[in-house]
Amino acid sequence: MVNYSHLPGLRRILSDTSVFANVSVLINDQTEGKYISDFTRTIFIFVNHVIVDMSICVFGIVGNCLSITVFLKQGLSRSVNLSLFAMSVSDLIGLTFQVWHNFCINPYLELADLPVIFLDVQILTPGCPNVAMTRITCWLTMYITAEKCVSVMFPLKVGRIVTFPRRVVFIVFCFSVNLAFFLPLYASYYLTFKFYPKFNRTKLGISVQENHDMLIYVLNASHAYLSIISFVGVIINTAILVVTLKRMAKWRKSTSLGQNKVETLTILDKKTELLVITVATVLVVCYAPGVTCTLIEIVFPEFNIEKKFENLYHVMWSFCFLFSSINASFNVIVFYNMSSKYRNTLKQICSNLNITAKANKNLIF
Repeated sequence: MVNYSHLPGLRRILSDTSVFANVSVLINDQTEGKYISDFTRTIFIFVNHVIVDMSICVFGIVGNCLSITVFLKQGLSRSVNLSLFAMSVSDLIGLTFQVWHNFCINPYLELADLPVIFLDVQILTPGCPNVAMTRITCWLTMYITAEKCVSVMFPLKVGRIVTFPRRVVFIVFCFSVNLAFFLPLYASYYLTFKFYPKFNRTKLGISVQENHDMLIYVLNASHAYLSIISFVGVIINTAILVVTLKRMAKWRKSTSLGQNKVETLTILDKKTELLVITVATVLVVCYAPGVTCTLIEIVFPEFNIEKKFENLYHVMWSFCFLFSSINASFNVIVFYNMSSKYRNTLKQICSNLNITAKANKNLIF
């Protein structure tokens, strides 16, 4: 979960000519009225974004590329492959933008004296797209858990309720709705070269057209509703699925089915239950910090980039970004460890690549 106001400057732009004007890499120990010093904030942002998060993003980009290849190889019309494929695409795009975002908010970029105000540029280039992809992933996860609930609760009707065209429609709906709310932002905010008195030179930054107050309100409200709805939806769907699976497992044990068949069904139920619990736990744990920060900002106005707890705000959101990248990168590990079909397909792809590489090597020599 990512709040728009964490994008350094979406609000500050409204009252200052430069987001970067209040961010300095010159270390000082003036901590009066602050819970975290400027030096501490700089260290946290550098370590979390530039070092740790960047490494996680690289791993996640490779992992999601592998997942996309596996799902294409298996076929998108098979089971929930289409939904998992769409989620991997969303995670891949989000992580790619996050790499650029991590670069832009490097606190030491100012020392390079480049003709770009990176904290301005990152709002429209990596910031907003990353927010959109994060929300889309959460919505797709909500849909996958809801689909599993339907398949468990109505096994005889699931084929008529959940169809391939309906999956496509909902996935397109998820992408469209979450992206549509950013159209007004890109209509009002734009990148341009302008003069910055602080640097006494012209640099690439961001400019704002009129009526931006209403725009900020709409963006923050839409983000809150879309994020919380999907987040709560995943929790509810997962709880329903786990309870239903446990009841079905007990019922099957009490029936007169053969012992071997009962054991097979129970093992399959346990695998499905464990997979769902794992995916849900990862998502809840990784998105909970962002939701918490959003709620804190609503309840405590001082927790903001322009107020008393500014440094604490930046540090906490750096961890939120870190957890968001973990969620987008962790799925490949879950798929590989908990899905034998995924694992076998991936091994087959790697084997084919080995054979192709050896054949090409023989042709060369």
